[in-house]
Amino acid sequence: MPPARLLGVLMLGVALAAVRPAPAAAQSELQMWLNPEMGKQIPRADYRYTFYPERKVEDQDTHFAMTEHRVSLTTPLYQDSRDEWAFSARGLYQDIDTRARFPDAGGVFPSELWDIGATASYRHRFDNAWTGGVALTVGSASDEPFNSVDEMYFRLVTMLRVPQGERNSWIFTLIYATDEEIFGETLPIPGLAYAWVPSDKFTAVIGFPFSLVRYKPFESLTLEAEYYPFWTVRSRVTWEIFQPLRAYGGFQWDSDHFYRADRENKGDKIFYREMRLYAGLRFDLRQIGFDVTGGYAFNRFYFEGEGYSDRHDNRIDVGDTWFIVGKVNLRF
Repeated sequence: MPPARLLGVLMLGVALAAVRPAPAAAQSELQMWLNPEMGKQIPRADYRYTFYPERKVEDQDTHFAMTEHRVSLTTPLYQDSRDEWAFSARGLYQDIDTRARFPDAGGVFPSELWDIGATASYRHRFDNAWTGGVALTVGSASDEPFNSVDEMYFRLVTMLRVPQGERNSWIFTLIYATDEEIFGETLPIPGLAYAWVPSDKFTAVIGFPFSLVRYKPFESLTLEAEYYPFWTVRSRVTWEIFQPLRAYGGFQWDSDHFYRADRENKGDKIFYREMRLYAGLRFDLRQIGFDVTGGYAFNRFYFEGEGYSDRHDNRIDVGDTWFIVGKVNLRF
């Protein structure tokens, strides 16, 4: 993919205000919304490159190799001690080398996949210390992004934080996403969670549709476990060797989905599932940080269908492999 076309499509996504947050982005946004402090957001951006080498496709005489690029930008538009307006834009591009075909639906697997867009969000702190927020996301995840409205998705998230004592709180959410279905229907998903923060060393948010636990047994060691909808599970151990160098490792079970532009059934999506074990190093300066991560990806497969229950049909299994990730983080 020529760099000019890559930049052009990413800029188109920003201009149309469209994005579906990646799990890591969802994590940072959730942590921001759980924080009762207002007016302290800073602009930030990052770029991440991932390389998967060539591996055999099961039951097909072909291979599968991929490189992935992810970029994101988040900036406050206006903020004070009571109100925050923010904007974020993200883009994902996967360059795929394969001749794999969908077994049932037919057709060659796309040579490129995109997920591009943006989110506008607002938070308000009420006089009784309750915090409410809303975020609207519009995006396109496809081999031909913004080809039509059928390759676009729309998401609306509302959240209310009700404090319980000095540290704890109840979290009420309502999520509506056109690219997520329950029992074959696109429905609003209500959520309820309790945030228990007995000290600066321990945080637990238990509920639906998200949960997380974070524990610092020592000042230099952090243990984390997280769940985000849908089908995303993460655990991580981080050791601060010395400032600004940290080492980390963990397990992830992630997913993505995309709309193939020439699909016959408009309700079908290309789903990707992957488990991975990883370890890496992060070096942070005042305004820039660098990550280098390596690991092993397994249980990798794609399928095209309407939901996860279709995972045994029209499926492409890809061989296990090592991978490497490089990332640059900027803070302004």
